[in-house]
Amino acid sequence: MEPDEETILTVAQIVRDCEAMAQAALAKDFEEARFRACLVAEKAMAANLPAVAAAAAHAIERLGPAGGAPHSNHGAAILRVASTLDAFWFDAH
Repeated sequence: MEPDEETILTVAQIVRDCEAMAQAALAKDFEEARFRACLVAEKAMAANLPAVAAAAAHAIERLGPAGGAPHSNHGAAILRVASTLDAFWFDAH
């Protein structure tokens, strides 16, 4: 089943936020990475993409609490968000 226009636009926003999350983490701006991970989780839940939302929630957990250093494997958790989103997109087509 082809996704509708609203889903396509939401996924595009999620992709943008996912990229921003990864770029922020690479720049060691973990507050921005946490913020973007929260946006991804919220948008994914609203778009009925539970696997993407769960991956984002895991990234939030690995990025750790505000003001602190991230936990180990935070990069892998961010990559998992992108991989889960990629899997959704290919399954939708």
